[in-house]
Amino acid sequence: MTIGLAAGVVVLGVLALNREYRENFFTGSGVAEGALIAAIALGVVLTYRGSGVVNFANGAIAMYVAYVYTILRSNGALFLPPIPNPLKLVEWVVHLFQAHDTLHLVDIPVQISFGSSMGFWPALAISLVFCVLLGLLLHFAVFRPLRYAPPLAKVVASVGVFVYLQAVIILRFNTTVQTVRPLPFVHKTQVDLGLIKMGQDQLFVTLLVIAFTVGLWLLFQYTRFGLATRAAAENEKGAVVLGFSPDFLAGSNWVLSTVITGLLGVLVASINSTMDPVSLAALIVPALTAALVGSFSSFGRTTIAAFLLGMQVPLVLYLSANKGWFPSTNGTYWPGFEYVLPLIVIVVVLFFAGRSLPTRGAITLGRLPFSPNPPAWAMRVGGPALALAAAACGLFLFGPDYRGALANTLIGIIICLSVVVITGFVGQISLAQMSFAGISAFVVSKLSAEQGWPFPWPIFVGAIVALIVGLLVALPALRVRGVNLAIVTFAFAVAIYNVVFQNTSVTGGYHGALVTVPSWINPNNAGRYHFLGLTAGDGLQPNPMTAMFGLVVVVVLSYLVANLRRSTTGRQMLAMRSNERAAAAAGVNVAATKMLAFAISAFIAGMGGAVLAYQSGAVTAGPFNYPASLIFFAFAYLGGISSVSGAVAGGLLVPGGLLFTFLEDRFGVPTGLTLVLGGLGLILAAIQNPEGIAGRMSGIGRRIETRFASRRGAEAHQEVA
Repeated sequence: MTIGLAAGVVVLGVLALNREYRENFFTGSGVAEGALIAAIALGVVLTYRGSGVVNFANGAIAMYVAYVYTILRSNGALFLPPIPNPLKLVEWVVHLFQAHDTLHLVDIPVQISFGSSMGFWPALAISLVFCVLLGLLLHFAVFRPLRYAPPLAKVVASVGVFVYLQAVIILRFNTTVQTVRPLPFVHKTQVDLGLIKMGQDQLFVTLLVIAFTVGLWLLFQYTRFGLATRAAAENEKGAVVLGFSPDFLAGSNWVLSTVITGLLGVLVASINSTMDPVSLAALIVPALTAALVGSFSSFGRTTIAAFLLGMQVPLVLYLSANKGWFPSTNGTYWPGFEYVLPLIVIVVVLFFAGRSLPTRGAITLGRLPFSPNPPAWAMRVGGPALALAAAACGLFLFGPDYRGALANTLIGIIICLSVVVITGFVGQISLAQMSFAGISAFVVSKLSAEQGWPFPWPIFVGAIVALIVGLLVALPALRVRGVNLAIVTFAFAVAIYNVVFQNTSVTGGYHGALVTVPSWINPNNAGRYHFLGLTAGDGLQPNPMTAMFGLVVVVVLSYLVANLRRSTTGRQMLAMRSNERAAAAAGVNVAATKMLAFAISAFIAGMGGAVLAYQSGAVTAGPFNYPASLIFFAFAYLGGISSVSGAVAGGLLVPGGLLFTFLEDRFGVPTGLTLVLGGLGLILAAIQNPEGIAGRMSGIGRRIETRFASRRGAEAHQEVA
């Protein structure tokens, strides 16, 4: 860390001495960006110190509260999150017996109206009350039940909160940029501070962030509350013995976190005059970077790092547009490099200080989800029967909508299988699986359309390229694991999306990168196929053979993953997941096993991206953005993160898959509710059912089998008697 600090001082010195660089580094917009990053990062530090949770949803919290404030200012309404209406089930049953749907029961209110548009202070007051209630809700309903859970469950829950909050906003307001009214008590008039010129509103927020930082330092350094929180973070048992309640401390820190994050989210959104549900939520990456620099404990170092990460954005934008030595693409600006520095800082910090980052001294820790050994009947009978049923439905029974849903489900199964290998078998949390899939998909496009490679060779090359990238991402995993690795992979996903997938020379612009698709699996072919006197297809798109191609890949990969679990390598992975030191003592090469797991996982994700490329006919950046990795991680956990059957269940749950297509078709559940329900389901699964759907069903099956075995044993005993 000393070397890193010295390097940072040197870089800052160069920036301060060079006028051109200085004028684009010390800017009001950069400082305002840094203030918002600092607010999110301070919230992350607070929740970690108070409850041991690295909150990946803190950026989404800032975004959500800013929307609450903005809508209050614009029309005086407090919008409510969408809640599934159970009365819809009653309507559906009645409509089954009606020729015309006449029964329409009461809908759940979607907002609370306070009249016309609000002024600043009433809207801010309601927003802050909302922050307090949100903090209490997150503590009591989500993270308090996970107090003694393993880090994976806490990450899953925070990812669920992220997905849910962002999905609610997108469902309500789409991704349209919202206009935010300016602050009434400060203006945008420039203030010359010598080294920097900034608006009065930017200066106000900057000073407020600094005041919060100093106040939090004083609170944790000199008050009984702060000392108790520090004691609980070091050793919860010791804090309890001393008379402190870790539960009260955790709840208080959650409230502090949401209030500070929400307040500064409102203020910075007002300064920027616009906001959207994506960019604000994505600031969690530089915020986590700043928190890492501060070792999740130092408010001062966290805030300084946050300001620097915000100030580098306008400088990088200036350099990319005006310096010939800066990387470019086709002679034009290469987007997204402002997202690279946080990734570099994360990797450097974790590499040099990964083992010294603080861990919370909880009284007990829960276990990771159980990873069952695939039974022989599932390998010999269950798997083939399920594959044949899917083939029969896709070829002969499903219409166009369900054929498309089947194709989406099969892609989901492949990506969920990649999560099963890296997280379910090894315990490493990777939030970049769709990034590996996207890399493979764009490689397939280049090889098939530009180089003329015949099918299926681009698939294997794309997956191998994803494997190589996965190995590079795995290098930090040799020193860190769990939550820290989740931060690395999430930062990688954000950087790859903005630097590579937003590059028009890679993506092909608006229409995407074309893929040369064989006619027999081309989704746009609407022909009919004849098998043994049966006719497959109905002459409508999509082509039923498109899904059959995906089904073949799913079957092959499912059997490979199942056999991996049954093999010696799979047992070594599970041993390492349980205890790395014990596994190493037993002769397991921990480093090699980690690298192998990342390689296999990235290869499987790459296969999913390649299949998606051929099923789509063109590759665009949309399916591979960073929220997609969170979404697939969410549904993999919901299905069951530690088994092949869990990956199948997760694939059924993915957006556009069979389950939600059925719900939309039969119950009128709108497509936009998919991610809302997915986020809620992920939170509930983390709390109540960490084994996932497949694990719960397997447990029920084992209990039934045990009961029948006991009954047969009792009957046999009676016959002998």
